[in-house]
Amino acid sequence: MDYSLVDVLVFAPLAPLLALILFWFIQLLMIESLKHQLSKIWENHGALCRFSNFMGVLFQTIAHVAGYTLTGIGVAEFSLSVDDSRVSPKRERKGVPEWIANLFLTLGPFFIPSFVVFLLLLFSPDVYAVLSNLVVDDSFTFSGMLISFGSLLHQFGVAFLTFLINLDLFNPFHVGFLVLFLFFGLGIRPSYIGEERRRVSMLYDLSMIKKMLTNHPVYVIATIAVIYIIFYLFFLLKVQFYVIFFSFLGWLSIIAIVAILAAHVLVMMFRVSDLLPSYKRFLPFVVPVVSYIILRLFFLVFPTSLQYSLSLVLTVVATVVVSILLLEFETNKLKMFSKIGQRKGEDVEDEKRG
Repeated sequence: MDYSLVDVLVFAPLAPLLALILFWFIQLLMIESLKHQLSKIWENHGALCRFSNFMGVLFQTIAHVAGYTLTGIGVAEFSLSVDDSRVSPKRERKGVPEWIANLFLTLGPFFIPSFVVFLLLLFSPDVYAVLSNLVVDDSFTFSGMLISFGSLLHQFGVAFLTFLINLDLFNPFHVGFLVLFLFFGLGIRPSYIGEERRRVSMLYDLSMIKKMLTNHPVYVIATIAVIYIIFYLFFLLKVQFYVIFFSFLGWLSIIAIVAILAAHVLVMMFRVSDLLPSYKRFLPFVVPVVSYIILRLFFLVFPTSLQYSLSLVLTVVATVVVSILLLEFETNKLKMFSKIGQRKGEDVEDEKRG
């Protein structure tokens, strides 16, 4: 038996799919981590947490509407609020259309915000140039598909991170993109922070997916069969569109992961601010603005091709260092006051005894 043929026909179609599932699982873990961080600032920044939840509910509603529309079920009406949403189908939900619509509802919110960011990235000449000249390995084996998937992710990832690190925050369009990027990172999934009656966690998402798979095994088998047929078709045509499609979904996962990381940084700034007294609580937000302006002015006097990236990186470093020093100073001050209070208490007790 030719084992290379078995590799191509049986195992190769699974390679990019399994890699994509891994990235999606990482995305799930990071969303759960962000929810935990948001819960820490709920008491002092409830408005931010509610806004984060609204963004998640919005994307969830868009996914729900898209699922009903594309499957022909249609949308009779929908409502949207900060806490919840409701989408009513126009026709009866049953069979394959219902299953596909539920798939959109479950997985859509993980990719819709990233897809919007991807469309915006196409306006960047550097990112567009990379996407227009992708280098794809021509192997159709399991290892070859994995290598192609990793290579395509690397090509896009480098272009995407290069774009991010070279944002010009004196450019209003770049500032707008950064704000939108942070909003998407905060609201990829509804957090429901502060709502005791609704505890939606990663386990809930996994249980919903498990329910979809176990309740409709025939649809799952049919979907896998369609995936294999599509792979065989492009294998016969010697076109690597199959791995490019899954790599595209991987690109969306990379965008989501980086956006959630950026949202983590923003939430941590609020947490640091809450630990500081008086006017010092504003410093975690003032320092990055002031340091970036100073650095940009410095690079105007001493120009370099890395002025945008250096300004951004050094601003982040300055913000982190200042935040650590402030927290250290406040911690030491509290310890000092605690010791002084303890000594005064001991002196009072000694006087009473004397």
